[in-house]
Order: sequence, then structure tokens, then C-alpha cells
Amino acid sequence: MAFRSKATRKLESEISHGLDKYQQQLMLNLVRGTPIDTGNAQKGWKETAEMSKVLGTGTSKIVIRNDVEYIQRLDEGHSRQAPRGIVQPALQRTRKP
Repeated sequence: MAFRSKATRKLESEISHGLDKYQQQLMLNLVRGTPIDTGNAQKGWKETAEMSKVLGTGTSKIVIRNDVEYIQRLDEGHSRQAPRGIVQPALQRTRKP
């Protein structure tokens, strides 16, 4: 095991915390931006792992997902409530200026 200084461990901790906060905000923006008819699409958003635990592991995992069968059509803009889709607008709202 390689030596990691106290400063390195603190930096890693801050980065992990920042990634998890980003994921929480992204999740909130996805839910808020999902059109509502029955509420199923909005309730379909799930966090499958913490972003900070996945990054740097060499694995590629989906951290947030929605398995509602029509979510792709909604994300393609097939709703008057979200004509620009769901994911890209949520990412744009989550990014910091």
C-alpha cells in the first residue's frame, strides 16, 4: 500500500464530498425536470451508487438511472412539459458557472 500524506487524504475526502453533493443536486434536477402525468417517471429515478465510490475504481457504472420504459421518449422531448428533454437540461442546471 502506497503512503498517502494527510494533505492527500484530506483532498481526496473533499473531492469525494464534492462529487456526492454534485450527484445529489443532479438527482434533484432530474426529478424536478421530469414531466408528470402519473408520477411514475419522476419516481423512477434511482441512485445505484455514490459517485465518489465509483470514480477512480476503474469501473464504469451508471450512478443514477431510471428504468421506466418510456423515459427515453421523455428524454427525447416527447412531452410538452419537457420539450428539451430531461438529462441535458438537468446537467446544465447542475453544472457550476
